[in-house]
Amino acid sequence: MNNNKIEIHVVCREDSMDKYGESVQALLNARIHPDDIPQVLSVSGCTVWTFQTLINLNYYYGDDITCSVGTTCLPNKINLLHYDDFSPRVKPWRGLTVVCRADRPHVFGADYVVEQIKSAEKNGGLFISHWPQPGLKPRCAQRTAITTIGYFGRMDSFPPELTSDAFRENLAAHGLLLKIELNNWTDYQDVDIVLCFRKDHDHTLSRKPASKLINAWLAGCVLICDDEPAVKAIKNSPLDYLVAHNSAEIIKTAVMLKNNPDLYHAMTAHGKQRLGEYSREAVAKNWMLLFDKIWAKGLNQQNITMKALVFFLWKAVKPFRK
Repeated sequence: MNNNKIEIHVVCREDSMDKYGESVQALLNARIHPDDIPQVLSVSGCTVWTFQTLINLNYYYGDDITCSVGTTCLPNKINLLHYDDFSPRVKPWRGLTVVCRADRPHVFGADYVVEQIKSAEKNGGLFISHWPQPGLKPRCAQRTAITTIGYFGRMDSFPPELTSDAFRENLAAHGLLLKIELNNWTDYQDVDIVLCFRKDHDHTLSRKPASKLINAWLAGCVLICDDEPAVKAIKNSPLDYLVAHNSAEIIKTAVMLKNNPDLYHAMTAHGKQRLGEYSREAVAKNWMLLFDKIWAKGLNQQNITMKALVFFLWKAVKPFRK
């Protein structure tokens, strides 16, 4: 680590600054534990990738960094932005930029681009895993029966067949209950199995993060999913998760788990081991390794005119990219 503190500046649009800026600054001043991050900063990719990153790093590495938030890029700091905020309004050519691509199209004109999909490493991408859910309450240690299947997310992403009365009735016939959480994404205390399914399987699916798997590991639950690309990319064992492709396969797989508690416990134990790579501390360390490398290398890599030219060229072709 360098003797001088690394200066990290989160850049966002004015409306985000008006909505979150004051509260984020208060959280930074208090150096809160990441589990105390309010849920309002957990539901949007923009706030997770920028504000949560700043709050987490401030907690773990506050003695080595300085943190700030603003609406324009600064020349003497590492400017951290979400893809959606990488716009002319924030003047990204003024300083070194680290852009979190999230599940958006390719980005050009940034000095560094952070990817949330591990497979991006094959093409030279800078992969850093999405932050785990702050304040997550894990499955109750006293639970013995496997009875409850949970879905944590937005309803507009959930396949309609999984919200039908027929699906619930078929689950109930096997002693299983479906619990859908649209607002509270933290409480896994009475959940045994977690679902990860999306109704849309277009090109954007390949850019979705493996968050539901990582949160399931953190919660001490087992994930059943549709083998999404990001989940598949971090798989290293059959114990990581179970695959199903429709409602019938979900029921069959859940019943198999219900009747095989030894497998269930083996999978949850394996999930705890995998957290060594994807825990909040591990994600924070990866961010700091990147920022320390950038800071040591220096911030002035290109002249402002060239950076502005590349940025506006990207903006011109951006509407034609997916």
